[in-house]
Amino acid sequence: MPSKLTFHINGFDDKIYDLLQQMQPSVVKIFDFPSESNIDEIRRRCPRTRIVFRQYTDRDFHSPADAFIAEMSDTLNKLSGRGIIWEGVNEPILQSEADARALSDWFVRFAELMHARGEEVAAFSFSTGNPRLDWVRLLAPAARACDYLALHEYYHPTHGAGDHARYRAFRDQLPADARKPILITECGVDAGGGLNDGWLGQNISADRYMQILADYDAQLLQDDDVLGATIFQYGGGHPWHSFNVVSMGRRIADYVMNAGGGWTPPDGGTPQPSLEQAIVAAAKKYTWMPINTFAALYQFAQANHLGYPQTDEFEFTVNNVVYVGQVYNLGIVYVKKGDWGNCKWVKKPDEQ
Repeated sequence: MPSKLTFHINGFDDKIYDLLQQMQPSVVKIFDFPSESNIDEIRRRCPRTRIVFRQYTDRDFHSPADAFIAEMSDTLNKLSGRGIIWEGVNEPILQSEADARALSDWFVRFAELMHARGEEVAAFSFSTGNPRLDWVRLLAPAARACDYLALHEYYHPTHGAGDHARYRAFRDQLPADARKPILITECGVDAGGGLNDGWLGQNISADRYMQILADYDAQLLQDDDVLGATIFQYGGGHPWHSFNVVSMGRRIADYVMNAGGGWTPPDGGTPQPSLEQAIVAAAKKYTWMPINTFAALYQFAQANHLGYPQTDEFEFTVNNVVYVGQVYNLGIVYVKKGDWGNCKWVKKPDEQ
């Protein structure tokens, strides 16, 4: 099944079009770079890719949506009619139920004005872990009015998966008629404390970052209503240099293609599988050990650098108390069943 990972583009270089053509991503996002030629080139090379656009603004939902659209007038004049999905105010913060209702009203108006122009819109663009889930029901009018739901989800190096796949809980708080297709318009690694908190600032290796992205992709692939997740960010420098994935661009593109996306030649011919694709196809014939990256044992093992699991989880009883254990490369992790916050580990016999 194709990967849902793709790029949040904050700078165009001489490689990005080739990478996108290789990936044929479901979605791509462009930030604050209103170039008709860039949009048209992506459309030419990736005709089925949805393009999300966000323009920077100092405004928030306390300022009328009409004023925001007026501020975007030059960009709209340049890019309208190209099938773009437009984001509104970014990462709104709700302090009360009144704020939730005000934000909903803002997006209802935003959708009304943009639909009148023949454009599609994505609602919310909430930051990781926001908003309070019990306020989501108050946002239903906006969700109904808009075409997509936009959310941001980052992996936290200390807290682990955390709010990864929180989109499910968000979606489930909405009535059925408001559960629009979901776009994860920012994802990746963010330690949450400042501008240097991306994967480079946290000294996360490329191998580890690729595993984090692949684990998240596995979650996304479980939900058909999630259309794609844009990795923040491709290109751009200060102040977000620690998030830049240009150095991993080819590796991410290879992963997306080998996961089942692949490039369709412009002449409509059938692409021949690469060696990597053949390897993946052969591996899929065998049963893979499932890894629940959200499990307490797994997250404890990763936090303590114990490697990856070598067995499924298993239960055992000591003094009438049930424990859950799992063998990892560098140790055996265990916990009293139900007491998931108190995992411990011991060395494997051959290491004692």
